Amino acid sequence: MPGDIVLGNREGVLFIPAHLAEEVVEVSEFISLRDEFGHQRLREGKYTPGQIDSQWTKAIEKDFDDWLKKSGKTLTPYQRKKLQQGRTW
Repeated sequence: MPGDIVLGNREGVLFIPAHLAEEVVEVSEFISLRDEFGHQRLREGKYTPGQIDSQWTKAIEKDFDDWLKKSGKTLTPYQRKKLQQGRTW
C-alpha cells in the first residue's frame, strides 16, 4: 500500500503499514535493549535463561532500570508503559 514502510534483506521483505510504524520502532528498540541486558546478565551468570525469557520479577526490572541508567540508555514513555504491563516479547 502507498505509505507502507518496506524493509528487506537477503532473507525476505517486510511491509509495515504506516499507521503501525511508530509502534514497530518503539517495540523493536525495546527488544534490542532487553536482549542486550539479558545477554550481558546471562554471561555474568546473574540470571538463568528461564528468568530472562519469562515475565521479569520486580528485582530484575529494577536491575534493568539500574543497567539502563548506568549505560546512559533510556526508555520512552511507551516502552516504560509496556515494561510495567509485564510485556514479554
